[in-house]
Amino acid sequence: MAKNSVGEVQEAIRRGPVTREYKADMEHVVRALNSLRSTEIMSYLQYMQHQYMAVSLLSPGMKTEFAAHATQELDHANRLADRVQQLGGVPIYDPKEISSKAANVGVAPEQGSTLAEMVTEDLILERQQIEAYTALIRDIGDQDLVTRQVLLSILIETEKHASELADYLKRSPNQ
Repeated sequence: MAKNSVGEVQEAIRRGPVTREYKADMEHVVRALNSLRSTEIMSYLQYMQHQYMAVSLLSPGMKTEFAAHATQELDHANRLADRVQQLGGVPIYDPKEISSKAANVGVAPEQGSTLAEMVTEDLILERQQIEAYTALIRDIGDQDLVTRQVLLSILIETEKHASELADYLKRSPNQ
């Protein structure tokens, strides 16, 4: 094994997994991932609120569904934070910044009063996330393969959420 220079070692320590083959604009990717993370955190909060409200609407089946989706949204936020950290960025944690970035994608604090309204809000939010993930995946292309894979795995789950919510609304007489 060849001996590396002190400069090469220091560069490896500073840049971690990011090598010269990384072709994306790292600052842009970190900003975009933090923006998506903000939306995922707000989605988590929205699903949790809907879970609590579903109980009062006598909808135990949807309570379970909302709780499961909330857990997945938080997992998405954590996976995005992990990738931000790997790229040398800092995952945002300030509630005001999270709220502001999420609002830019259309997450609002107002909540529907019926189960159908809540499911519709969640469906619209999931669809907005699908568009945001798809756009970033296309933007990154093959310039950052790991981030692309992380985004694709989250996109698969997000599309599944949207499909489940749309299916519920198709069956629901209260649309």
